[in-house]
Amino acid sequence: MSRLRITPWENAQRTVDDLYADMERRISAAPCGNCPVELTSAFLKLCLAQSCGKCVPCRIGLDRLADLLDRLLDGQGSQEDLETILRTAHTIVDSADCAIGFEAAQMVLDGYVAFQDDYLAHVTQGSCTANFKSVPCVELCPAHVDAPGYISLVGEGRYADAIRLIRKDNPFPSVCALVCEHPCESHCRRTIVDSPLNIRGIKRFAVDNAGEVPVPPRAPETGKKIAVIGGGPSGLTAAYFLSLMGHRVKVFERKPKLGDMLMEHFLDDDYDPKYPEMIAGLRSEEYYVNMMIAWYFATALAKQYESILPYIEQKRLDDWTHNKAIQKSLESRRIGDEQKLYLKSLKAVR
Repeated sequence: MSRLRITPWENAQRTVDDLYADMERRISAAPCGNCPVELTSAFLKLCLAQSCGKCVPCRIGLDRLADLLDRLLDGQGSQEDLETILRTAHTIVDSADCAIGFEAAQMVLDGYVAFQDDYLAHVTQGSCTANFKSVPCVELCPAHVDAPGYISLVGEGRYADAIRLIRKDNPFPSVCALVCEHPCESHCRRTIVDSPLNIRGIKRFAVDNAGEVPVPPRAPETGKKIAVIGGGPSGLTAAYFLSLMGHRVKVFERKPKLGDMLMEHFLDDDYDPKYPEMIAGLRSEEYYVNMMIAWYFATALAKQYESILPYIEQKRLDDWTHNKAIQKSLESRRIGDEQKLYLKSLKAVR
């Protein structure tokens, strides 16, 4: 009797809840380029585990779909199996009694429409066309900077080496350490444990502690001359790498200052109230357009606080851009603590 143990239902359910929480974290940290057929199979089996088993389409149909997907993944699938998958999924969508069944089948149908080439590749080649990316933070970085590499170097106190590694792909680590939107953090593997690493913050720490890091030596002269039109971030990046390759580069910029025209020039000597008025009137569904609008107003708050504050007080921007502009302005060292406290109070409730 001393070895008899009865687990209370509450403890068992708590364990199941923990499993769901672990699964949620793993999904949020999933790497890019996973096989869509394999993902569909995994989600389908999860739905099957949730089935009550009362209706035939859900109890038997989902199990049949799971077996057919496993055949594809094992390299044993055929064109007839694909047709059976579609026919079975359509039947479940039309006849299942609850959302567990018809939503799972609809997911299979949607996946087949979106990734038909991958399904066919499993039949004809026995493999997927997806290009698996094992390091999410590197893949999601627009410049594909080796984030794990420079994080390890920072951990060892080798700040200058961290900057050198960043410069292999991004010539402006000091700028990105302040203004980068850090998409690398959205699928950080640390999310599986608790929360993503502050990758941009680590980069900023390296910049602040590395001191003066000389640029890499140039390759031997090639004798070629290249003109770069535009001295913004893209033009300067192109000029930097072309120069390292040994070419003679000349940058042509219409404005007297290099860098971002909108952020640097129109907010300093040539500032005119019509500029923020014009930008506040922009409306777009594109993420990067709205992000640039938010960055403009965050920078404008740092340089022309009294003139720009009414745009925030009157909520002239859409809610997302409004809140993002405030968020970025709170990171500025040129805005005082009292001003930051007031800006926090102006955030839009979504």
